[in-house]
Amino acid sequence: MLARYVDPRVDALYGEFDVEIVPKGRYPKEGQTRAVCSIRRLIDNHGAEHARLVLCVLAEGRGNHALIEESSLMAVSDLLLACPDLVEQGMAAVPEVFDAIPLGAYIAIVNELRGRVHQGHALAGILYVHLRRLRESSLTAKETIRSRMAKADASEAEKGRQGFTKRQRRREDIIALGKRMLAVKAS
Repeated sequence: MLARYVDPRVDALYGEFDVEIVPKGRYPKEGQTRAVCSIRRLIDNHGAEHARLVLCVLAEGRGNHALIEESSLMAVSDLLLACPDLVEQGMAAVPEVFDAIPLGAYIAIVNELRGRVHQGHALAGILYVHLRRLRESSLTAKETIRSRMAKADASEAEKGRQGFTKRQRRREDIIALGKRMLAVKAS
């Protein structure tokens, strides 16, 4: 470890997850990171428990151990802050939710935007879209404003695609049909 250059809270947190801190000039391998300042900012701004949860997602998630870098730390943090329902499902459920996401592939895609777009913000957006599709509903406590939804539907109609509200209604119709079929089968 590089203990003399690293905040002891950061060193302890990375040590808790067996993540080795490597110098800036060295490319990190699986289980290694250079993102010392990023995790320190998370601790300073949101507390050690939040930073621990973010690191848990990346260090203990299946296949995510090699992805502990600034953009992934910030994106996961932003999502956990913006979507409190994820955390309310229980601490054990959070890494499982992120295991369903091809995080490495998304980081590679976002990397194409480097120098143009903040990679942490772009990654958070992609992750949110992926998680929202898995849940088929808002992950935040907010719903889309109706006027925006109407504009989005109009845009999709111009392109010859079905709008979101129609898809949602269709989904509700399918669920209702399924419930009726189960009721008939039960009787």
